[in-house]
Amino acid sequence: MTDSIVCTLGQYDIPIIQMQPPFKVDLLDSNIAVFGSSMNGKTNFVRLLINILHKIRNEKNEQIFILDFGGALSAYERAPLVSAYFDNSNEEYVKRTFKIMESILNDNTKQLDGKIYRNAEENKKPIHTTFIIDNLNAFIDEDRYFSYQEKFGRICREGSSKGISVVFTATDTKGISSYLLSFKQKIALNLPVDKYVDIFNTKVEAAGNIPGRGYANVTVQPEGVTGTFQMNNPYEVQCFLAENIEEKDTAFVLNLNKKYEKIDEKDSEINEYDEKYLRHVTTRYKTFPQELKREDYEQLKEVYAKTSPNCVEVGLDYVKCEPVSIDLENSRVIAIYGKKEFGKTNLLCTLLDGISEKLPCAKYVFFDDGRKQLDSFYNYYKVKGYKCELINQFKEVELRYEAGEYGEPGFVKKKLSPIQQFYLMLHEEYIDLSVNYIDILDNIFGRINEDQFPKSKSNSETEPTVFVIQSKSIYINSKINADFIHYILPELLDVAEDRNYIFIFTDVKKITDIEVNSVFNSSLKSIFVLDNIAEFASERGSKTVFGDMDIKSLKEDYAKCELGDGYYYDVEADNLKKMKFIKNNWEDRSYE
Repeated sequence: MTDSIVCTLGQYDIPIIQMQPPFKVDLLDSNIAVFGSSMNGKTNFVRLLINILHKIRNEKNEQIFILDFGGALSAYERAPLVSAYFDNSNEEYVKRTFKIMESILNDNTKQLDGKIYRNAEENKKPIHTTFIIDNLNAFIDEDRYFSYQEKFGRICREGSSKGISVVFTATDTKGISSYLLSFKQKIALNLPVDKYVDIFNTKVEAAGNIPGRGYANVTVQPEGVTGTFQMNNPYEVQCFLAENIEEKDTAFVLNLNKKYEKIDEKDSEINEYDEKYLRHVTTRYKTFPQELKREDYEQLKEVYAKTSPNCVEVGLDYVKCEPVSIDLENSRVIAIYGKKEFGKTNLLCTLLDGISEKLPCAKYVFFDDGRKQLDSFYNYYKVKGYKCELINQFKEVELRYEAGEYGEPGFVKKKLSPIQQFYLMLHEEYIDLSVNYIDILDNIFGRINEDQFPKSKSNSETEPTVFVIQSKSIYINSKINADFIHYILPELLDVAEDRNYIFIFTDVKKITDIEVNSVFNSSLKSIFVLDNIAEFASERGSKTVFGDMDIKSLKEDYAKCELGDGYYYDVEADNLKKMKFIKNNWEDRSYE
């Protein structure tokens, strides 16, 4: 029966009973708070505790989560019982940790069905969780973590009875006193005398400047005690020295490697994302680099999941580090929203790379505006041998007349705007505008007699086409501009699956016309947002598919985006994911 998790961490000196019993803590009975000045043993204590848990527990009954604000525990990131190791370099990981811990607390509460963890039947006990925060002061002092402090307080209060033990280190009690009511075991290593009073509510003498030396109250009754003493009073303690997990051939490391079956790196091609042990916790919450290069992605992808042949992979989600991908069979319309210089071009590069691999025979239509931001894509794919069209400026075009008042068929030159050129190309190759949209052709040709318009080849078999739409003009509230979204796009989508059409709206702007906006939103299948989602939904939500999302919940669930971050929203599944995009060196590519 697992009715205790007792760790021996050092030795007391209790003069009143003239004994020096072992310093023991039962994690099922006590959360642990460790205070101390710099270089006096706080991090050593945490290392010691983790080492002991690896000795007395195993991957079937223990998992460890580490938030390392001190930066000294990175050696444990791939230890067999460590389910997650995060530092404070990225706020998303901190938020993610508390989201996971809340989920564990809620799941454990349901599974225990009103029972206390230590008293529950063995087969109904969830795996025990040890949650460690090294340098809690850094967590408390940073304003961006303020919203997580209430969550931390709940985990401290309720976790102990639900199979979650909390351990933190701190240099000072400032801002921490309210949490101490949930910490039965308190340890103070070489602090000023007045600070001991804040921790233990009683005076003690200075312990001396010896690493690992300090005071701790007694929470586990020592064996063989013949006298009586007050357990909650502080007694002098000396913590053991933790063995270094990175050293080779020490007794601890040798036993660790044997117990958890360390993989021989000489005989295996192990990268930095692979497991080092055959036996380890079931769920690993990995981190990925600040800049997710293609080679990093490929290594992580192999660890976590395979994607279907029709999927274009664009990055990794923050929760499980699993690939985020677009299924081209089901996602014919892709929209990208985002701030300037936040990675939209990089994402488009990744999408087009993937599409060109999955649809090697596709044609590319780049519809740009005066910004000419798609020129480099057109040049690149043209040089690579793909059939491409670029529409990005006013152009003089020869318009061929089949018949009419001029008599014999002929040609007339006319300067067309980009939107007119776009409609002309759609009419000639994809959809017969003379059936329902004579006014559009009339705008281009200046005639109302449909016999004078060029014939459409829309009824013949057309090639797979990727429409990359960057132009701001299609979002403008005027008839000729709005007609594409309002009328033509829905007709193209009706045949998109059969003819293999894909539409990428690369920089979606606001659509003021309510009806046109509704048509556009209803056509979207896959959406990317390269912006802070709560701010985006607050500013533009009512005009997008994010209109019904709760702003407060978004702020609570997701941290602000770093460069290279964004969101993927699967409209059909109603699934929003925070993610890191693959970094492409688009600017380094050759067009020759």
